Amino acid sequence: MTQALAAFNEHGIALATDSRATRFDAAGQPEVFNVEKLVPLGQCCAILSGGAGVSVPLSLALRRVLARHRGYLGPDDIAQFALPFLSQGYGRHLEKHGPEPQGFRRLYFILAGYCPERPPPGFALTLLGSEDNELPLRVIPVHRVVVMPRNLGMEMRLFKAVTQGTPLDGLLAMSKEFLEKMAALKEEVGPPFCFATITREGYRQVTV
Repeated sequence: MTQALAAFNEHGIALATDSRATRFDAAGQPEVFNVEKLVPLGQCCAILSGGAGVSVPLSLALRRVLARHRGYLGPDDIAQFALPFLSQGYGRHLEKHGPEPQGFRRLYFILAGYCPERPPPGFALTLLGSEDNELPLRVIPVHRVVVMPRNLGMEMRLFKAVTQGTPLDGLLAMSKEFLEKMAALKEEVGPPFCFATITREGYRQVTV
């Protein structure tokens, strides 16, 4: 199960996630491996996926489709397109493979981006999710902070930090500390951890 964090203030968006994933072999035995869960979508947008393993190939498929679009797409345009696209892709996956194993039936995507035409500061987060293989995916209301799976304590810490105008490196340092804590507590969360920012200059993967 992915542990993901996203938060923004006037400085930009901070994104953080682990990279551990689990799949099952023909005998039903779990196998742990690493995947890229944080994927840029153009210059100023990104998608962070979690939950069921199909979330990663669906994110990559979304990136391929968006890469063929010649015009500008902001975060709101991408979110509007992504909801039916990802829902249909997940539906095809379930038709072909059947329900996910118990405990792996959650699926979510955090879409993050910057658009100068949005009200200041111009940054946006959209959370799309599915519980227990439900279709279509639904938009889950969020504001400036997303922690998935939810952790109320970390949400409150991040919200306080963003409202105080904490720089992005500070938000990422908090996220790294939290990921390390979760990795020590949960087998399904583990390094390497991935971090990125989205500012008015665009998307950038960073080292924390």
